[in-house]
Amino acid sequence: MDSTKTGPNRRQILAGISATALGAALMSGATLAFAQSTGTLRVACNGSASDSLDPHRTQGQVTDIVRFSNLFDGLCEYAPDGTVQNVLAESFTPNADATEWTVRLVPGVTTHAGRPYEAEDLIASVRRILDPEHPTRGASLIAFVDAEGLEAVDAQTVLFRLKRAYGPFRDVWANRYLRMVPRDFDPSAPDGTGPFKVVSFTPGRESVFDRFDGYFREPALVERVVISNIADATAAINALRSGQIDMTYLVPISEAAIIEADPSMQLVNNPSMLSIPIYMRTDVAPFDDPRVREAIRLIANREQMVEIALSGYGVVGNDMQGRNVTPCGDTPVPQRTQDIERARALLAEAGQSDLDVEIATTAGTPGMVECAQILAEQARAAGISIRANVMDEATYLANYGNWSFGVDFLSDTYLPVVARSLVPGGTFNNTHWNDAEFNALFERATASSDEAERCEIIHQMRTIEHERGGNIVWGFANTLHAVGANVQGVVPYVVNSAFNNLRVVSKS
Repeated sequence: MDSTKTGPNRRQILAGISATALGAALMSGATLAFAQSTGTLRVACNGSASDSLDPHRTQGQVTDIVRFSNLFDGLCEYAPDGTVQNVLAESFTPNADATEWTVRLVPGVTTHAGRPYEAEDLIASVRRILDPEHPTRGASLIAFVDAEGLEAVDAQTVLFRLKRAYGPFRDVWANRYLRMVPRDFDPSAPDGTGPFKVVSFTPGRESVFDRFDGYFREPALVERVVISNIADATAAINALRSGQIDMTYLVPISEAAIIEADPSMQLVNNPSMLSIPIYMRTDVAPFDDPRVREAIRLIANREQMVEIALSGYGVVGNDMQGRNVTPCGDTPVPQRTQDIERARALLAEAGQSDLDVEIATTAGTPGMVECAQILAEQARAAGISIRANVMDEATYLANYGNWSFGVDFLSDTYLPVVARSLVPGGTFNNTHWNDAEFNALFERATASSDEAERCEIIHQMRTIEHERGGNIVWGFANTLHAVGANVQGVVPYVVNSAFNNLRVVSKS
């Protein structure tokens, strides 16, 4: 049963407001005075000094995602209900066995610099994403593309030759890490096709974007967006309450009910795909022993984690990615529940009855810190020690992929999550899991153009993931945002967030 909380008002949201240099003052909690203007939207997100305007070579923090989602377009995007819709692409046409796809671009698209966006730009973008000399977050998603086989059929058409058949080809291009850039892209002076263009950017502090009036779809409703880095969620809520900002990405779950009751604010409650997996590296001790991984999974009380770490704003997970694997439905696997005695027995068999480990975490999204602390407390009943190492985001990201035990967050539909985090080469495969049977099934699933066949394979994959994967997928979190009462145009998203589509946000 879905225990998603929806709050008394799922009001749509709008934003538009005034610009100024918010960054340092807001991070310090200072009180600022603003001349209100319907022309500027002021947004707060958590990020770090490693912030970037490069949509491909990014560490994936929230500020980066919000920035590049509004500066650059993809071939496709996710609608609020999770369906895929075309953006830069006008059409996708496969050959008989889905080993070649012809992509036709929307005609008349121009970049912020006034240049037409054409086939050679698309080819350059895809090759940049796949460049092995400069690894990117999106490379694993399109590893099936033959970069050298890309061909400009004409100025608006590209032929994709693939290394293997790929049935859900169109859908993958909705992913946030597959934004398109011009052929001579320079991240120090970024040019894109998105609804906003860069005015200024100070990493770790503030970004200022102006509306791109030449945008090929409906132009943005606000004239300017100011994105400020505010690492402290409580400070961001206070800034929103006092009118210093109009929208904040990061909402402390403990504040959700208070925001719902406050007439000056609106809570945006997204029933998202967001999982907060506790990962165990399967290639190093002690987690290379499947008995230890199973024991840790059996220590976890998932209901308690969802109730405390997420304040009930989410649903219990079952150590499988995918909150809503549409259209495949639920995988028929029994729900794993806490079993301390069995966990003790497995640890004893593995010679780890006195296990003492550290779990790495950071406040990247609500629940990341709390779930680590709750698991550490639950582990005491099994006679082992788990110590939560809570660090700042920059420190955590500096060793990303190398922690042997830690917490991450992922938000995407099932097959893209697999490509990014559950197979070799995935840029988010923190478990370093490499299961031959699972990998082969993934190849079959993505090669199939038959939806029923693909769903059957996905159920097999999820069963294997449940039985012997490296993650504790204890729950799926609703993504909570907060906006001012006079903000309109923000609706709940299943995948991604309204912050990725500020073009449709305004303020009354």
